[in-house]
Amino acid sequence: MNKLNTLALALTCALGLPSCLLIAGGAAGYVVSQEVLPGNVHTSIVTFDVDSTWASAQETMRSKAEDGIETTDYPRRIECEVAGADVEVKVEAYDMNRSLLRVKASRFLSADNDVAMMILNKLIDDLGQRR
Repeated sequence: MNKLNTLALALTCALGLPSCLLIAGGAAGYVVSQEVLPGNVHTSIVTFDVDSTWASAQETMRSKAEDGIETTDYPRRIECEVAGADVEVKVEAYDMNRSLLRVKASRFLSADNDVAMMILNKLIDDLGQRR
């Protein structure tokens, strides 16, 4: 990440935007923000175009799903079961060369935040390996 981007990120975080988060390790440099929205929806904005993000998400979820995946192209949505939880992944265009990932997992009518976070982190890691 160049110095200007680092400075801009530091200033944004210093101004108190709660959703701004720089992920350490492998995701540094391509995760713009990450947060949990109401309804236990885990989200992340990544610096990949929506088509690349969608293709990567489908590949990742095929490898994680227990019984295959169901996809809808418009809107871009994947439904499957992972670790006994029903998982829904949505990929949306956010901006030019930025995409929004939304992950929600539930088990027995309640949110499963551990599975949702694991899936979101796996999606981000797999995107990073494509770079």
